Amino acid sequence: MDEDDETPGGDTADPITHAAREVFDYPTLRPGQREAIESVLSGRDTLAVLATGAGKSAIYALAGHLLHAATLVISPLIALENDQLLALERRRGVSAVVINSAETASHRREALDRLTADSDRPDYVFLAPEQLANADVVRRLAVLQPALVAVDEAHLVSQWGTDFRPDYLRIAPAVAAIGHPITLALTATAAPPVRQEIIERLGMHDPSVMVGGFSRANIDLAVHAYFTDESHKLEVIVHDIAEAARGAGHGIVYAATRRRVEALAGDCARLGLRAAPYHAGMPAAARLEVEDRFHDGTIEVVVATIAFGMGIDKADIRWVFHADVPGSLDEYYQEIGRAGRDGASARAVLYFRSEDLRLPRMYASKAGPSVRSLETTAEALGEDDPPVSLADLRRRTRLSRTLTSAAATALADAGGLTIDADGRVAVSGRLDQAVANAAETVRRRRAVERTRTDTIEAYAEHVGCRWRFLLEYFGEAAPERCGHCDNDERDAISTDANVRRPFPRGSRIRHRVFGEGEVVGYVGSWILLMFDRAGYKRLDLELVVSGHLLERVA
Repeated sequence: MDEDDETPGGDTADPITHAAREVFDYPTLRPGQREAIESVLSGRDTLAVLATGAGKSAIYALAGHLLHAATLVISPLIALENDQLLALERRRGVSAVVINSAETASHRREALDRLTADSDRPDYVFLAPEQLANADVVRRLAVLQPALVAVDEAHLVSQWGTDFRPDYLRIAPAVAAIGHPITLALTATAAPPVRQEIIERLGMHDPSVMVGGFSRANIDLAVHAYFTDESHKLEVIVHDIAEAARGAGHGIVYAATRRRVEALAGDCARLGLRAAPYHAGMPAAARLEVEDRFHDGTIEVVVATIAFGMGIDKADIRWVFHADVPGSLDEYYQEIGRAGRDGASARAVLYFRSEDLRLPRMYASKAGPSVRSLETTAEALGEDDPPVSLADLRRRTRLSRTLTSAAATALADAGGLTIDADGRVAVSGRLDQAVANAAETVRRRRAVERTRTDTIEAYAEHVGCRWRFLLEYFGEAAPERCGHCDNDERDAISTDANVRRPFPRGSRIRHRVFGEGEVVGYVGSWILLMFDRAGYKRLDLELVVSGHLLERVA
């Protein structure tokens, strides 16, 4: 404790530090927490992109306490909601309620009644996003008048992410309906285009954006890329899994398809490993059993698709292997971040063949609603029809829930529809023109999504420091060498400390071919850029400078 943290009488002068220690038993604040809390307390909407394990829940807990009014926390993870509820209720003078589908009818009614009671209103309300479809819930929240709305896992609002949740699209109109409290968006990973979409989708006004804490020095990074064919690659992966499980403890293997998951899990079991598959095609009860057995240590290896993701909070995961290429560095970072949360040494290995890029590139080429789904949605609505719910629209179109929401949102963005706080859809413009405009937006965005896949290829083939590559991608300053990746161990990189960096990170630039964009960072002799229309590009810095290929945009 610093001497100037306290007054001579022993009272902590700084209210944030005082609340952290005396109310919530946080001995210290982690990097990024204080800045985010101060931003919220100043009355600004805030987007905090902080690495997994950086203590994002402490931000809304402390900020809400110091605002002296109720805090609404929107989270998709029911289990974590209950954990956070119990953690808060252990604090002195703090009360909280949970409202989600897992609660019994009586508990839910009791929680709802407390929102509008004359006394004993809760300090914190944890809410699953689908509850915002209930008009009574929104009405009661308006009576509660929360000062802060914290949106956890905020990247789920992005229609272009693999974990897109349609219910997250209800948040902005719900926030407006309850009086526009301060909005705090929290996520563990969001590259520049996703950050911008979070801001727009949540209706954030002039937000403070802070990014940091992505370095995980306890995780050693490596890429294995020398295989004669696919069979050889799988043989190496199974061998490495066996070695890791027997020598370094529990781990996760990520694979792209259910068939690959089942095959690798079977190979591991035949070697005598306590392994289990995990994917969305399994019954919910079977998935829950795998999660529980992995947490209690009776399973040592989980072979999974990306369905094994949020809410997996096992501190002693020692290794994460990727048998297949993820769709972006965002996905890769989030998945390897599940290793080593206890601070002890961990490993993350990507097994890479250039042929593996076909599948993520195919997914990128199909990102967002198809032209047919846009047309089907438009055809299901008449200009003189009264507003319809998204559920009714889904029945009319016979599209999936996610695709119906994505198509309706794309048409709303294009000016053809409006979607109100209750999820009702109404025609507001020319639908034929909206379909054309939305289709063009999808086409452009798919091109950008393809470049996100290209960054994984660049990472796999990179001969310099891998941690530096990752950190620069997320817009965070990084040392020339991390000492915790295969390339550094091979001494494969040469320092580039004297390389010119003519454009500051985050600055706006213009390229004569790719148009306007933003400087993401510098990796070795390359400059990494994110162009508004062309997506990610990695350009040779010497050629950029000597050819005057970029100019600053004021």
